Amino acid sequence: MRVTAAFLVALLAACAPAAGGPGLPTPATPFRAEDRVVIGDFARVMAIASSYDRVFVTFSTAVGVWHPLQQRWDVPRTPPRPGMLRDVRLAVIDPADQSLWLTTSTGWIHYAPFSERWEEGLLPGAPSLIGIDPMDGLGSVWFQIGGRWYRQSRIGGATTPGTPSSSLRIAPTIDDALRDMPQLRTIAPRLLTGPGMEQGRLTAVAPLPDNSGWLLGTTNLGVLRFDRMGATAVPLAHGLRGTAVGAIALLPDGIWVATDAERRTTAELALLSLDLATTTIVDGRPPFGLPFAAARGILPGDRQLWLATDQGVIRYGLDDQRLTRFGEGEGLPDQRVLSLAPFQRRIVAGTMRGLVEITADGEVTRLVERFIEPAYALATRGDTLWVGTPRGLLAWLPGEDGLAEPEGLRRLAGSRVPIRGLGYVADTLVAMTEEQILWRDPATGAWAPGPWLGALGRLTVFTVTSDGIWVGGNGGAGFVTPNSPLLRQLRVPSDIPGPVTAIASEGSYLWIGTVEGLVRLRLQGR
Repeated sequence: MRVTAAFLVALLAACAPAAGGPGLPTPATPFRAEDRVVIGDFARVMAIASSYDRVFVTFSTAVGVWHPLQQRWDVPRTPPRPGMLRDVRLAVIDPADQSLWLTTSTGWIHYAPFSERWEEGLLPGAPSLIGIDPMDGLGSVWFQIGGRWYRQSRIGGATTPGTPSSSLRIAPTIDDALRDMPQLRTIAPRLLTGPGMEQGRLTAVAPLPDNSGWLLGTTNLGVLRFDRMGATAVPLAHGLRGTAVGAIALLPDGIWVATDAERRTTAELALLSLDLATTTIVDGRPPFGLPFAAARGILPGDRQLWLATDQGVIRYGLDDQRLTRFGEGEGLPDQRVLSLAPFQRRIVAGTMRGLVEITADGEVTRLVERFIEPAYALATRGDTLWVGTPRGLLAWLPGEDGLAEPEGLRRLAGSRVPIRGLGYVADTLVAMTEEQILWRDPATGAWAPGPWLGALGRLTVFTVTSDGIWVGGNGGAGFVTPNSPLLRQLRVPSDIPGPVTAIASEGSYLWIGTVEGLVRLRLQGR
């Protein structure tokens, strides 16, 4: 097979950084909080601690920081060790330096936000209470274990038994909140009923800085702000309620994220601002939630989103928040939708058993009746619809009664393998198999195989950028350019917490959806 020199020059130019630019996009070494952020299950709160100007909310994967005076969230803080926060039980803020102390069933964790320093140590048992003595000039935290008190100094050293002074401030418990607001005991079941009629429970509490009520940590709704006078609870939406990310889509105003339903949570659709300060959650039809359990694609349209889900194509209006479902009753050959693409002012959906197109008026028409295979990926350019299938890449033109294999691809050895992704770099069609990237010469139609990417595991997703292509698989993510080896690699679980399910980049950040949460990585030089 021959690939023209002009094609390679054009492709390299399309993927190369601009002259004088920052070079290849390299994830920054995580030395600041915003360089590497993991947003996991933020529906379940492990612990809360509050002070006059900040609230620390501990989740299983990160510590959220809410500023009550500004009414906004800061960037979540991800600990250096995966799983470090999964057993957190109690929390308190040191007033001397506004640092956070946490307890687990076996030890303590200390996080200092100004220096971004994390420390941890062992305790002789599981603490039942935690407290701070503001009159202690050396600075220390106290833990009650089995009826005895133990002191841990802020500057390190061993945990020693002792007797705290009368000025010790013990972190409030759920019982304290219930004694302060007896009405909370009766209305809590209603407040904690989430989508899908899921019944949650309280996990942690902290008083609001102005003493107007309490912050309530839950197992299913994140943090609720409970007003003492009105007896109402308002969610302080932050991050995601689910863990398994199914699809993402970058827009100028933020990133849309769809998470799959799990044992304790329903499926979710949420818009996160790019700075992670705000979260807007689409709840669907209360109390039943969204009309699907899993999403595998999000396609932005004209003031609307199209979702490929296990229950058909879902259209969501950004202005009216209306959800419209297109399933088998509306003409889909199979409600399991795998891919979406815009095509001549319509939407084409690839299902497990063929293709359909959906007009702006909601009319569904079957495409290529004889094609009854899964359509893993779709891409369009001009009049051509490219379809990734289990037996390779196929193409369709309006008026044709079937799909055809491209002539140039037919000559490439080993081409009849599943195509999991499709996209364009400038005018060049790029196809992703489960092991490598294939490039098509737009002038001759010839195909060139890229490097073998087995180090990333089985490939699942990719995204095209001005610098090259980020590829994700069940073993990690990496960066490639035409005819280059794997240039950058992010491994599971050291760099990202789980197998990659979605990937996108908007220049400054790389966003990676995984089965264990959403990761935001800052790219150096961006």
